[in-house]
Parts: sequence; structure tokens; C-alpha cells
Amino acid sequence: MDLTDDVKYLKGVGPSRVKLLNKLGIYTLKDLIMYFPRGHEDRSKPKKIAELIDGEVALIDAICVSKMSEIRIRKGLTLYKLIVRDESGTCQITWYNQSYLKTRFKLGDSYMFYGKVSNKFGKIEMNSPVFDAERY
Repeated sequence: MDLTDDVKYLKGVGPSRVKLLNKLGIYTLKDLIMYFPRGHEDRSKPKKIAELIDGEVALIDAICVSKMSEIRIRKGLTLYKLIVRDESGTCQITWYNQSYLKTRFKLGDSYMFYGKVSNKFGKIEMNSPVFDAERY
């Protein structure tokens, strides 16, 4: 194969995949190799809760200090809230309509949360973050 060959000659790339790649401007193998993602999430450096800034996307390493609370707002909308803390402060984590999370968190266990931070009237919150039980 040559770098100027069309992507349709790659194994596993059918007509529908070729259309998707072409929409991204990928026509040749060289285009595919030189295609880079438009964004990068840095999850290597956790921040302290007290250092979080309103509107930033950050990673925190925190301990679960409350049980998951379930709040029904209206039909079809349920909030699941969790309070976590580290040595610098507390943060409220909120998810929407994700009932499977009710039994996911254990008191006293440490978790990594990555998401957008909001600081409303001194109360730090994170809405729908991704999370992990262990650090890599």
C-alpha cells in the first residue's frame, strides 16, 4: 500500500465508513495518518477542590462523604446528588436521570471526578462528571 491510496482499500472500511471519513476531509492513507483530534483532556494532574475556578474543566481526587440522594424534579427528570471532599473543601456532584449510579458509590471510598466546575455563591459543584474508582 502507498500513502496516496484511497481509504476505501483499507480492510474493514466499507462504503458508509468512507463517506464518514470523507466528511472529515480524509481521502487517502496520508490524510488518515495526519488526522489529529481537535481537543485533548488532561487528566494527569488532579486539583484541590479549593483551587477550582468557575467554568474550568478539572480533575479532582475526592472521598465520598454522603450517600447518593435522589430528587425527583418532575416526571422524566430525576437528580442524583453526591457530596465529596478532599483536605481543602467539599464539592457537590450532580447527575441527571442516571439511576444506575445510586449504588455505585461507597462512603469513605476515593474517586476521581473529571468535569466542568461551577462555583455559585461559594458552593462548588460539578455536573455530570466522568469518574473512576482508582487512579491510573
